[in-house]
Amino acid sequence: MSNLKHHHIRFKQTPAWGSTNEWEDELAKLDGVRRVDIDTVKRDVFVEYDLLKCREEDIERWLVEAGFTLDDSLLQKFKRGWIQFTEENELDNLKSKPRSCCDMDEIERKKRQLE
Repeated sequence: MSNLKHHHIRFKQTPAWGSTNEWEDELAKLDGVRRVDIDTVKRDVFVEYDLLKCREEDIERWLVEAGFTLDDSLLQKFKRGWIQFTEENELDNLKSKPRSCCDMDEIERKKRQLE
């Protein structure tokens, strides 16, 4: 499982300020963001980021605060919600201590008792 994530976030409207280059530069300042490409014709933001430093939810929040209007179609809402759900699970799994499904010492001890 890689910590490096990349997603497309669809939008309906761009902010009233700045240009594509300015928006990309500002979003790239968000901790963990490695690459940003904004396509105003396709109304798409491609972003690559480190999940250990930021999440898609953080990127969406930045976009909205900057003045973007995100695509609110059912499909896009579902997609963004699913990504947030899976990222939470990935982070929870990364935080948990690895556990073996079996206690090998206990198995060997019981095996010796049976011999």
